[in-house]
Amino acid sequence: MKTFHSIFYLILLITKISADICTITKFEQVLNATKTCTDIVLQDLVVPGGVTLKLNLLKGTNLVFNGTTLFEFTNWFGPLVTINGTGLRVSGGEGSIIDGQGKLYWDGKGGSGTPKPQFFTIEAFDSVFSNFTIVNTPKDVVQVTNSDKVEFYNWFIDDSQGDKGVAPKGHEGHHTDGFDVWNSTNVIIENLVVFNQDDCLAIRCGANITVSNLWCHGSHGLSISVGFSPDDISVNTLKNVTIKDSYLVKGMNGIHIKTHNDGGPGLISDITYKNITFDCVERFGVQIQQNYPRGDVVGNVPIDNLNFIDVRGGVADTAVPVFILCAEGACDNWHWTSVQINGTKPNHCNYEPEGFQC
Repeated sequence: MKTFHSIFYLILLITKISADICTITKFEQVLNATKTCTDIVLQDLVVPGGVTLKLNLLKGTNLVFNGTTLFEFTNWFGPLVTINGTGLRVSGGEGSIIDGQGKLYWDGKGGSGTPKPQFFTIEAFDSVFSNFTIVNTPKDVVQVTNSDKVEFYNWFIDDSQGDKGVAPKGHEGHHTDGFDVWNSTNVIIENLVVFNQDDCLAIRCGANITVSNLWCHGSHGLSISVGFSPDDISVNTLKNVTIKDSYLVKGMNGIHIKTHNDGGPGLISDITYKNITFDCVERFGVQIQQNYPRGDVVGNVPIDNLNFIDVRGGVADTAVPVFILCAEGACDNWHWTSVQINGTKPNHCNYEPEGFQC
């Protein structure tokens, strides 16, 4: 009888240990694991083409991507991964790689060419996402949407194989935005390295967003883009954003702020770019425009309290160092300190910030 009890308790112990950590090695295991486990490891997972890896996680879940996570090829719009939940801790294990096989999709046309899946869509609360290595993304990499109190640390995004001159002609990456932030509050993004062919960072609406220590190669810049909705002022509003301590090289733009003239009313306010350096920028060092995308200058989304502190860089001979195009009365209370952009072409400004001579 004693031996029986010993065996029984041993079985219970083994069952408990295996229940504590759910290791997923096959895609078919994902649904059950996310419904029953709060400690999950994705181990060398292969995701079939044309389906989303849906990680609808229980509150307080810890999830780790281990080994190589590979997404099989299919022309579709995605996303490849969705992550939803509260109190999450999601990370990449040491040496792990998440591979979107972008080389099989890239045609130099991005969203205008054959269908390509967006990679990560994240909707979370009180959560931390850290230590990711992502390579060869078909299209935009991370969309943070409808989230609050989320933090992102130590992400390495490498789409350098899609660069012009590296990829075969006609097979370059395009629209491979690094991080997009949409309708989210209290967001921290820190320590990112991004090799891509579109915005390194694009913030679209929300509040209380801090971004620091970005290193961007080949991108379209550190961008703000506001005014997508025809009638919802809440999603046409961006407030209290700081982007700091970052470096960009060999991109189209250094800093790009645009308001959408085909959208409804909105507001951009209390924005700070601090300690930003860029080099070898091809089109604009700083581009701020209120005429996107149609060309006519419209003040439906005013820009108030825009602060540049220690923004410096060099642009190519083909580039304009500073370009500012504001609608009448729609730019106000801009304060720029220690801004020096070097280039051969003249600046173009119809509004001059305090502290900067255009």
